[in-house]
Amino acid sequence: MMGQDETGAPEEAATPDMLAALAAPQVEQADTPEVFLATLSETLKASDDVDVDLAGILSDHLLTVTPHANAVANAKAAIVALAAKRVAPVEEQADG
Repeated sequence: MMGQDETGAPEEAATPDMLAALAAPQVEQADTPEVFLATLSETLKASDDVDVDLAGILSDHLLTVTPHANAVANAKAAIVALAAKRVAPVEEQADG
């Protein structure tokens, strides 16, 4: 038991110092909301499994620090317009 107490005491004493050391770099490296959202948008657009046009709509309408009051409605309208644009060539081919 004494060995546990002795090993526990230095760890407890070191914890505040370790936390302070860990917290300082995180604060310095913390992204601003603008940087975070821009990085997220670029990552989405560059991902193989993500639709680039939809990622663009999300970036333009929703992934902003101060979204428009109608951001969701605007994003929905942009998605509906994109869907209509993508369906139009298929319909034209079926009619022709």
